[in-house]
Order: sequence, then C-alpha cells, then structure tokens
Amino acid sequence: MNKNRMEQLRDFINTMLDSDNYDSKILLEKSQELDKLIVQTAKESIYADNVLGHDFTNEFNSTLQNIQLFKKMYDSMRIIDPVKKEVLEIKENQLLRKEYECYTTLGRKAICENCISMRAYNEDDTIIKMEYNENKIYNVTAVPIFIKDKKLIVEFIKDTTNSLYLQSEKICKETKFISAIEHMNSMVIKDDLTNLYNRKFIDERLPTELMQASLKNEPLSIIIADLDFFKSINDKYGHIVGDQILKEFAKELKKFIRKEIDWVARYGGEEFLICLPNTDIKAAKLIAEKIRNNIMSKEFVIDNKEINLTSSFGVHTVCDGKECLTVDGIIKIADQKLYKAKEEGRNRVK
Repeated sequence: MNKNRMEQLRDFINTMLDSDNYDSKILLEKSQELDKLIVQTAKESIYADNVLGHDFTNEFNSTLQNIQLFKKMYDSMRIIDPVKKEVLEIKENQLLRKEYECYTTLGRKAICENCISMRAYNEDDTIIKMEYNENKIYNVTAVPIFIKDKKLIVEFIKDTTNSLYLQSEKICKETKFISAIEHMNSMVIKDDLTNLYNRKFIDERLPTELMQASLKNEPLSIIIADLDFFKSINDKYGHIVGDQILKEFAKELKKFIRKEIDWVARYGGEEFLICLPNTDIKAAKLIAEKIRNNIMSKEFVIDNKEINLTSSFGVHTVCDGKECLTVDGIIKIADQKLYKAKEEGRNRVK
C-alpha cells in the first residue's frame, strides 16, 4: 500500500514539475506526504530487520509470498509473536507492526485464556479452534512458521457464522451451540477435578507473564503451594475424600488472589501454582502466609469427617531489579523453596 502510494506521488510530483504552471501549495503538500511515507516505510523495514534479523528478511519475504496463496480462503491473516502478544500485519507483502496486542482484535481486554497461537508455538503444530464474539463465530487457525531460528505464528481468521447455519428459529439451539464452543475451549485449559487452570495453561501463559514483566520492568511472583501429608489423607480416608480435599483447597487458594490479574493452576498432584503479576516478594509472601493461616485454622468437613490440614509454600520473585529467569528457572527455584519449607517441618512459607 505504501509503495503504491509513493509511486503515485512521485509520478504526480514529476508531472507537476514538468509543467510550466503548477500550484506551489499542492506541490508542497504532496512532497510532505511523500516524505512521511518514506520515513514510515523505513521504520517498518527497520522493525522487520529487528524482529527477524537483517540476514533473514529476504527469506521472510519468500515465506510471506507463500502465505498470500491462502488469502482468499480466509477473511484476514496476521503474523503473531505469541510470547510478546505483538501483531505483525501483512499488507501487500509488507510486514507492519500494529500498535495493539493480538487479543484485542476480537474485542478482548485481557490475554486469551486459551491462546491458540501460544499452543501452536509450544507444540510446533497447526492448531484450530472456534471463537464466539459479538454474535459472530470465527474459525481461527494458527500455523507456526520458521525463519531460521525465529518462530512466529500465522493466524488465519474466518467468519463462519452463516456457513455454520446458526440462523435457527429456536434461539435455544444457537445458545447451546455457543455454550458448547465456550465449554470446549475451556476444557482444554482447565483441570477436571478442581476446575482451576491446568499444566497446559501454565506452559502457555507463564512465558507471556514473564515476558510482560520483563518489558514493563515489573516484579512477577510465583507461589508453589502444597498440601502437607496428603498421601496420608488418601491412605486413611480414601481417594474420594482426597479428591474432595483438593477441590476445597483449590477454592481456598482462589479467595486470596485478584480477579482478572492473578491466576491459580494445578501444577500436579497436590501441588498448585499461583501467579502474581506486578507483585514483589514481600507482598507475595504475605499472600502465602494468609493462605497458610487460613488452611491451618479451617476445619474441612468431608462426608461428616472433620479433617485438619496444613500447607507449605515456596515463593520466588523475578524481574524486580534482578535478571528475569526462564519459565523452568522460576518454577525450579520456587519448588526448591517449597522443598526447604517441608524439610524444616512443613506448615510454613519460604
């Protein structure tokens, strides 16, 4: 688009200069417009080099041409950096950085719970899902592409509302279908037992939280929570009671976090991970202490049995003036602190 417009402006300006009689004011306006487009194009070129590396830009252009072959099959296409949540839009074989995050395209105000591009990125595979937004149903296909060592995701978006024949006379049928879409998307990232987020969600969401904390220079705290002597509970009362205990413990964890900012996920077994964006180590430990005291003082009643529990916590904070670790790195340190809490007698925060 910019290239075509620049060529038009150059032709127009040259024609005016060749003429004996022209409007100086119009010539100035067109010249200024051309200058702005030249600067904008230069910035976009620099950005592409920064994202992909100068040596890879030609290879990217070749990949871009191949992607364009699918353009007529979808309503829109875009390139995503799923970790940074940046949109790199394709327009006439140009890579343009958009001034908004990828999740805002479908009217969202926060990062998608079930991020299709992050899953395609992690699994290195094509992922397809359906999204419902503002009375429309979209088919979204995420495909990983590789430019040397740089992995990006191409998203193909298609409005399938009419082609799915949802214009039923009975609204209840449409509502059930929409509910099914939302339920299927939720099932992928939710733990069946506790209804908290699952390990897949941790793998997809935590890298983004870490990147956001690094870019904003804000602290990110992770708490690993564990029920003490949970194996003994299973042995004494049975696994059905044990499952109920895990459900109740999960509910207690959610009471102490900020909605739409923090999140809790079941890491595995009786271990849970709490993610606290923009929270320093002091505040994170205070939250862990509140949870610990609440669990210790609460009587859990399961099948008319009163069961007293304690819990242990490992807390670690990154990006608070320290180097931001990898996802595996921050979880490893928080887990080591949890292990230390258990070594020192359990029912404590480290």
